[in-house]
Amino acid sequence: INAEYGEFQTFQHYLIQINLSPCTTMSDDEYAVESQDAGAKEYDFVQTSTLKKGSYIIIKDQPCRVDSISTSKPGKHGSAKCAIVAKNIFNNTRHEEISQAHATVKSPIVKRIVYSLMNIQDDFLELMHDSGEEKNDIRVPDNELGKKLKEDFENGLTLSVTVLSSLGTELMIEYKEIE
Repeated sequence: INAEYGEFQTFQHYLIQINLSPCTTMSDDEYAVESQDAGAKEYDFVQTSTLKKGSYIIIKDQPCRVDSISTSKPGKHGSAKCAIVAKNIFNNTRHEEISQAHATVKSPIVKRIVYSLMNIQDDFLELMHDSGEEKNDIRVPDNELGKKLKEDFENGLTLSVTVLSSLGTELMIEYKEIE
């Protein structure tokens, strides 16, 4: 032991020499944890057997709306199973999942927010909420809806836009004229 710590007889003598107690504890000032906001909750947990047509479910990390659900009877050695057919809420792709009826699945938090359309700049919508909050990170959809929106806006119509958001994705899904 003397060879390892040079002139010190033990490890504890070594710690004392370098101004550390053998039982050093950190004060609250030396150990600070910075807290961060985890952000908005993106999903809830629901029991598979409670899902019905129109419910939301996450399948393969995609927010989906249930198109159909069928439940099989429990077998001799198993529990009832639910076969779920759902479509992605943003691009309508079809997804399927089979889950035990008593299992817990994720259900996304889906928000529909209506904004007033202020301007269209470089294929991005400049929107304003009733609360005064501005939003300018929503792209004009690259489809017939987007073309018709641009045309109606250029013709001087006053429009409101509905934005669907879930799991960090936002998409304009419809618009209408404000009178």
